Amino acid sequence: MKKLMRLLACAMCILTLFVMTENVVTAAKDTLIIAHKQDMVDKNPAGNTTNATIKIKAQVYETLIERNTDTNEYLPLLAESWEWSDDYMALTVKLKKGVMTHNGEELKASDCLFSLRVLRNSANSNVTDKMDLEKSYVVDDYTFVIALEEPYMPVIANLSFPPCAMFSQKGYEEHNGDWSKMDIGTGPYMWGEWVQGDYVELVAFDKYHVEGQPKIKRVIFKVIGEDSNRYIEVETGGADMAYDVPGTDIPAAEANPDVVVFRELTNDNAYLSFNQRKAPFNDLRVRQAIAHCLDIDGAWKVAMNGVGRPAIGIVPDNVKDSIAGKVKYPMYEYNLEKAKQLLAEAGYPNGFDCTYHTGDNSVRITYAEFFSNALKQVGINCKIISLDGATNNQALKVEKAFDIYTWGIAATNGDIDFANRFFWSKDNSQRNIMGYSNPEMDALIEAAAVEPDPVKRSELNAKIQMLAIEDVAIIPIYQQEDVFVHVKELKGLRMGSYQSPLLKYCYFE
Repeated sequence: MKKLMRLLACAMCILTLFVMTENVVTAAKDTLIIAHKQDMVDKNPAGNTTNATIKIKAQVYETLIERNTDTNEYLPLLAESWEWSDDYMALTVKLKKGVMTHNGEELKASDCLFSLRVLRNSANSNVTDKMDLEKSYVVDDYTFVIALEEPYMPVIANLSFPPCAMFSQKGYEEHNGDWSKMDIGTGPYMWGEWVQGDYVELVAFDKYHVEGQPKIKRVIFKVIGEDSNRYIEVETGGADMAYDVPGTDIPAAEANPDVVVFRELTNDNAYLSFNQRKAPFNDLRVRQAIAHCLDIDGAWKVAMNGVGRPAIGIVPDNVKDSIAGKVKYPMYEYNLEKAKQLLAEAGYPNGFDCTYHTGDNSVRITYAEFFSNALKQVGINCKIISLDGATNNQALKVEKAFDIYTWGIAATNGDIDFANRFFWSKDNSQRNIMGYSNPEMDALIEAAAVEPDPVKRSELNAKIQMLAIEDVAIIPIYQQEDVFVHVKELKGLRMGSYQSPLLKYCYFE
């Protein structure tokens, strides 16, 4: 009998140890560590919108509508439904009931209108374009009407754009609008500890309005600025996932049976353009000549290490109404003799000297070196200027002290109108860096934005893209791609707007 009792006791100990071990493993995998390229800039949902910062904020704040990035459909999120008036001058929004904000308040219609009015005075006021918020009003706790100054179809897209986040009016007013002290969003995660330059911690919101989410209770964004070190963090167990993995690390990651490589083309093209406010770049022949000097495919092979692909149009073909792949691109094929001829016709037979701003992006610097060698063959001598992000932004958008530059163009909010505005002479959002101005283009952009008929709108958007190509307003050079690496136990990775993974769907197997 004693022997039997000893055996039972031993079995119980083994069982207890097994359960404890299982619990330890589960607890260890209740935290997701992400190797992240840059630190977050601020906590303001409508503040800094660099991709690195939005990837974090998108877990804390939510919009009324969300865009399915696979189908480009707009789906309910905080809103339950929305409906246009017959004249497209008002949008009635019905809220989902029971949505709680991080400070313990239920989100109401009045909070949403208050949020939009705060956003109107933010650095990203374009999310409220064409909204007449003085005439907008609350119907009841869960219904409100957004009045418009004129019909404007991109309103739906703007309501899905991450900076257009909804939050608690009470929480905002109690903290006098100081985002560093507030946690008033509705997202699946709340703010945890932020050690600037080191890491950002998020903790699960236990009253999130979608049952069962988020599955992972704690997320840490670990700042690893050196490109080559982020994959190493995953490989050596220092992180579960790495964002922005360079192409040089892809072969090693693909050969590693313990990790998964996630790749997805973005709706973002990098482009080259010019300061068209001044000579010689205000001459179409000069812009055409430069276009003839750019070997788009050859540059991609040298600079991109297999990431992304050469551009095939003004915006990529995964953007609704894009004509990429449907028309000849590049229209101005690589031809140095043709370039010399055009320069001579424009009065520059011996070329000219100019500056070429790249920012501090290593890929764009490599592209600039490749293109500068070609331009030198037709007498155009480029001085490459590589400034940090803030200084480069100041030079291009404020001082306008540049000749040639590289930037990105995207239908950032999911609607091609966002990209169209890069060519709108009345742009006040600093998208039209190049100073391009064409009355025909302005008229097309304005007509497309107010056209409710999807077929007619598609036709107008096609004309806009063709005119931009013909005028060499910009020269798209490559389509960007997100490359992430994560441990094979991590499941459910799904992309949201602005190339921001939706971590609420992630879980450890």
